Amino acid sequence: MDEYSVIEATLNLLLRGGWVLAPLFLLGWVGWFLMFEKLGYFLMLKGAGASLFFKELEKNGEEAAFAKIRKRRYGYFLALAEDIRKHRDEGPVAVRNAMDATRHRISTKLATSQRTIVTCASVAPLQGLLGTVSGMVHTFETIQMFGFGNPVLLADGISEALLTTQAGLLVAFPLMLVFNHMEGRIETINDKVWSEALKYEALCFGREEK
Repeated sequence: MDEYSVIEATLNLLLRGGWVLAPLFLLGWVGWFLMFEKLGYFLMLKGAGASLFFKELEKNGEEAAFAKIRKRRYGYFLALAEDIRKHRDEGPVAVRNAMDATRHRISTKLATSQRTIVTCASVAPLQGLLGTVSGMVHTFETIQMFGFGNPVLLADGISEALLTTQAGLLVAFPLMLVFNHMEGRIETINDKVWSEALKYEALCFGREEK
């Protein structure tokens, strides 16, 4: 019963908001779907395992350290550390090239949906404004046909205008806030993991020189 009530309320809201509300709803769904996909990939890459890696490296050696972070799936740092380990016999230039390639690949993956998310957040208020104009046109057409005598008929057009404006802002504001927060977190993690990978690189070549 509750499920049908929610569906009926949603359909009623879409009908009251006019034709603009349907593409606006779809726009918000696409934006949040891409945002959660980006968040999932970010969590998978989060480089929280470097400190654990260095502790294990100092205590039990390289094999144990790699086994530890593979078990815990710390993706970004693990990918860079494995580049270092795999190419260190070829020299520092080969190691750095491999690290740069991995960093570029991961950065590209993280930025894949960036432009689409920003577009969804930017277009939503404009879509809401279009609904506002559509609602006011509807209101003026009602006034032209029936005059000011029936406030119920006037309320339909005004409701359409306000609902679409509200929906556009509700889609845009949270999406943009979460996106900006995610971009800041990604930049911080990227710098942190790269710095930790360089530390391991220096440690590897320092051992070889000894």
